[in-house]
Amino acid sequence: MPTMTSADLRVHNQVRLLRAVHDSPGPLTRAEAARRLDVGRNTAAALVGELEEAGLLHEVPAAASGRGRPTTNLVPHSGGPVVYAADVREDSWMLAAFGLGGAMTELERGEHDRTPAVFADLRRAVAAHATARLAAVGLAIAGPILDGRLLHISHLGWDEVDLDRHLGSDWPSAVAGNDARLAGLAEARRGVLRGTGTAMHFHIDFDIGGTLLLDGRAQPGAHGIAGEFGHMPLTGSPLECMCGVRGCWSLDVGTNALARRFGGEPGYGSGRRLGREILASAEAGYVEAGRAIDDNAAALGRGLGALANAVDPEAISLSGLGIDLLRLRRDLIEAELAAGLMAFRRSRPPRLLAGTVGEMGPLRGAAEIAWDAILTPEWVGARL
Repeated sequence: MPTMTSADLRVHNQVRLLRAVHDSPGPLTRAEAARRLDVGRNTAAALVGELEEAGLLHEVPAAASGRGRPTTNLVPHSGGPVVYAADVREDSWMLAAFGLGGAMTELERGEHDRTPAVFADLRRAVAAHATARLAAVGLAIAGPILDGRLLHISHLGWDEVDLDRHLGSDWPSAVAGNDARLAGLAEARRGVLRGTGTAMHFHIDFDIGGTLLLDGRAQPGAHGIAGEFGHMPLTGSPLECMCGVRGCWSLDVGTNALARRFGGEPGYGSGRRLGREILASAEAGYVEAGRAIDDNAAALGRGLGALANAVDPEAISLSGLGIDLLRLRRDLIEAELAAGLMAFRRSRPPRLLAGTVGEMGPLRGAAEIAWDAILTPEWVGARL
């Protein structure tokens, strides 16, 4: 292993400092940054000065807090780099810019024809808004992405859609991830799972997808397609899924399951709309709609119990329809989850949490992987 030189160590600590500012949930003082990096006051001052000169950080006076030497807050430089993030839904897309620390500015949104032609729209939008500050682009995709580049989205008929070919070579550095996994990453970095060692996150829309998070890192698996928990036979459905597997958990959880109960056509469009109407009817007191919500919630809890036996998470967070199910049927979900746990686990079940990042979870997660791609010694060293 090569020996780290003093120059290497300096860049290493600069990356750590930028990461500390980016990850901090609130203003980070120079004194606190020095403690987190375990460096002396003079070293911290030198690191900050170098990063400010490089246009990456800026120091502003911190609010007075009593006697003692005043300190400063470290904030992103006003002319510093930004990343763009795009959330590509089944029939729409959104593009936003994110600064160091997570501040978001929406740039553009639109609809598409459910074909890979949507990436031409994104190329145009990125080109229209790009400035010299743009450092990387992160993409959230509503489906599996093999090895980070080949899209397999069965409900859209996409099979091995080559992301590189559709993006072209004139893009900035670009990274892509599954939407549910990125929603979980956003909860771990910016939301309810912050600081949790072992956690799971599930996003429920017309079906259910999720991710396993270890120390705030969403686990990609060997080929980048881990987290398809909705395509496990956890609840015993006899139906065949659009993915080609019989009995998927997704057939019992989500708006498609609600729509199917009332004879509706499942799918990301009409199925989602009908599912939301059923949810509203249940809240209004319609008995049959309420029973459909009961079935959805019970299936959710049973599946979570089975997965908790396998993974042993400290906490499980939910987003999308999962937040509605938790609000309306928490007791039922928790009872089914507990019933599905091995007996010795029932005294310490995982905490069941409503996500706090909201519908922007996949977009914010896409911004996080874009920042991860550039907060490296190579990128920072080239800026100095």
